[in-house]
Amino acid sequence: MATEVMPPLGSNPSKLIRGIELVKPYVSVINFTDSASANPKMSSLACCKVAADHNAEAVLQIAARDTTRTGLQATALGASQFGVKNILCITGDSAKVGPSPASDLGFVDIDSIQMLWILRRMRDEGIYLDGRKIKYPPQYFLGAATSPFASEPVLQAIRDQKKVNAGAQFFQTNIVFETGRLELWLEELDKRDVLDKVYILIGVATLKSYKVARYLHEHVPGVFLPERIMRRMEKAGDRESEEGVQIALEFINSIKGMKGINGIHLMTLGW
Repeated sequence: MATEVMPPLGSNPSKLIRGIELVKPYVSVINFTDSASANPKMSSLACCKVAADHNAEAVLQIAARDTTRTGLQATALGASQFGVKNILCITGDSAKVGPSPASDLGFVDIDSIQMLWILRRMRDEGIYLDGRKIKYPPQYFLGAATSPFASEPVLQAIRDQKKVNAGAQFFQTNIVFETGRLELWLEELDKRDVLDKVYILIGVATLKSYKVARYLHEHVPGVFLPERIMRRMEKAGDRESEEGVQIALEFINSIKGMKGINGIHLMTLGW
C-alpha cells in the first residue's frame, strides 16, 4: 500500500515529519506531490530526503509542467544521491488553476512519456539525452500516473501502453470509486499484454464529507462517483466521515484478487 503526505507550504518540516511518522508503520511507500494544483510547496525532492532521514521509503513525483529535459536529468542524479528509489512522472495540474501570476502556459518542454523515456535510458543505458556516458548511472523504479475514467477505456489503455513502452514499471491511478469501468480498462490493458509488465496501484480515497464528494465528482477531471455513493454520503448526516471510510473499505474488498491489481494508493482528502 502506498499513501501520500502533503508537502508543507513553508520551510518548517515539523508537520511533514509528523505525517511521515504517523503513516510509516502502515504503508510500503510515501508519495510527495510536486506542487499539486500548481501551488508552490516544499519540493518533492526535499520531502523525499526528509523521509529518508526518518527511515521511510518515498516516491519522488516530478511534474512535466515545471520540468525541462536538462532539469529532469539533473534532478534524477540528485535524487539518486539522496537514496530515492522511486520516481513518478506526471503531467501536473495546469498552471492556470494555481495562484496568480501563473507560469507561462505556452511553454512545455517535455511530457510525462518523454520523461519516462529519458529516465529509462539514463538508468538502463547509462547515457544522457545527448548521448554522453554517465559514469555512475542512477537506479530507480519508474512510475506513471493514469486515470481509468479520464477517457474511453480503449483510448486510456493506448496511452498507458505508451507509458509502459517508454519505461513505466508501476502505475498509480486517479481516485476510483466504481469497479465496472475499472474492469473495462484493465481488460483493454490485458488485450495489449500490459498487465504482466507493470504493477498497478488503484487510487482509493476516504471521503470526509458530502461536500468533498461533490467537489471530486463535479470539479476533478477523471474522477467519477456513482449516484449510490453520493446518496450514501448525503444521507449520512453527522456520520459522513465514518461512512466515507466504510465506502473505501467496501471498495478495497471489491477489487481484491482482480487481475492486474497489485495494491492501493490511499489518499485522505480534506482530513
